[in-house]
Amino acid sequence: MMEASFKARVVENFSRSASTYDCHAEEQRTGAATLAKCAAECAGNLVEGPVLEIGCGTGFLSEPLAALFPGRRLELTDLAPAMVAHCRQKMAAEAAHPDICYRVLDGEQLGSEGRYALICASFVVHWFADLRVGLQQLLTALKPGGRLLCSYPGAGSYAEWHRQCARQGVPCSANALPDLESVARVFTAESVAVRQWQQVIVLRFPTARAFLRHFKGTGAHTSARLSTLGPAQLRQFLLGWDRDCPNGVEVTCAIHYLSVEKARSCGD
Repeated sequence: MMEASFKARVVENFSRSASTYDCHAEEQRTGAATLAKCAAECAGNLVEGPVLEIGCGTGFLSEPLAALFPGRRLELTDLAPAMVAHCRQKMAAEAAHPDICYRVLDGEQLGSEGRYALICASFVVHWFADLRVGLQQLLTALKPGGRLLCSYPGAGSYAEWHRQCARQGVPCSANALPDLESVARVFTAESVAVRQWQQVIVLRFPTARAFLRHFKGTGAHTSARLSTLGPAQLRQFLLGWDRDCPNGVEVTCAIHYLSVEKARSCGD
């Protein structure tokens, strides 16, 4: 999905949206809150070692991780430099943790082995160029007994957008999203315990244009599709959607969750 030029556009759009992200990121905030609860549930039985967050964004998950693990080294990373800077500024203002490392990092190029006790990635893995390879990289970076926690918009998300495009006969610029079965297959040959579940939330907007602005406000509007609408087509599409939904636009997001526990070494 993500060739070099596309990845560069992803980074640019997320960096540009660092200052508006918090105002628009409803589904991202929900995904991060659920992962924070999962991290809290496993904190008492977690193996020794540092905690890594891939795709820290503006810090929705970073803040609760800092509160949960004050005695561990916390590595907060993102592919977009402006997001890392924003997160650093927010965390520094709260003096949230004594041992935090911030760095710009591509989660697909982690290159670590057996280092981390916990890796969290909220609304990140669906951007991976190769989902299987990316998730296996994260698994390899875990210590025996370590945990991987992910949230991401899954297949079936934004179905109303897809349906409206089909009804009007125009291409949909929404990116393909992972399904639970594809993610589960990544771990079939691994010594791990896997749990997956989903949460469907409803996003409400006064107009169709406000929905698209929601994507742009978070930086998540980069499309891998070859066919997109020109300005005139887009105006007509938005008018048609608004005519169909005179009381406002509702769009659902199916947030998928993944919890992976790596097998412990003998004697642990």
